[in-house]
Amino acid sequence: MIKTSLFADQEREAKLNRLGDALKLMEQHVDFIALADAVDEASTSG
Repeated sequence: MIKTSLFADQEREAKLNRLGDALKLMEQHVDFIALADAVDEASTSG
């Protein structure tokens, strides 16, 4: 049985705040601008 909480939304938001922004962490290792440029170039060259 799945337990539901009256405060599920608040609990989820609090957990996400504790974890931090995953994209900010990934941004340290991935150059998203260069990746987007490469995708754009590949999509227009085909």
